[in-house]
Amino acid sequence: MNVKFDFVIHWIWTIIFTLLALSGLTMVGSRFSWIMNNDIASADIIHRVLAAIFVVLTLITIIHEMIRGCKNNDKKQAWMIIGKSGYQVFTFITTLIFIITGIIIWVCMDTNMAAVAFALYVHEKLTYIVVGSLIWHIYVKCHALIWPKKTAAPTQIKK
Repeated sequence: MNVKFDFVIHWIWTIIFTLLALSGLTMVGSRFSWIMNNDIASADIIHRVLAAIFVVLTLITIIHEMIRGCKNNDKKQAWMIIGKSGYQVFTFITTLIFIITGIIIWVCMDTNMAAVAFALYVHEKLTYIVVGSLIWHIYVKCHALIWPKKTAAPTQIKK
C-alpha cells in the first residue's frame, strides 16, 4: 500500500483541527458549551494537548517542505503548505496566527490580561473565518467524495 505522506498529514491535520474547533467552541461560552456537556475544564485540557500536536504537525510540514525545496522537487503536491490555488498559503498564515495567539493565551494568562484579551479576540474571530473557509474547501473538493461515473465507450459517428 503506497500512501503519500502529504495525504496522511492532511487527514491527521483535519482530525486535529476538528477536535480543536469543537473543544475551543466549548470554551467560548454557554452558546457552544453543550458540545462537551458543559465541561469546560476538560475542554481546556483537551484543547491544550491537541494544540501541542497541531504545532508539531505544523513543524513537520514546514520541515518537509524545506527538504522538498532543497531537493528541487517541483512535483505539485495538493495538500502541503505552498500550493497552486492559494488556499494553502491562507491555511499556512492562519495556522501561524493560531499558534502565536494560542501561545500568548497560554503563557500570559496570569500576567498580561490586555495581551490575552486581544489574543482571545483574534483567536476566536479567526476560528469563525477558518471554519467558513473549511466549509468552502469541502464544497470545492466534494468531487473527491463522489463515486466516478462510468463513461460510455466512444461511438462512431454515423453519416
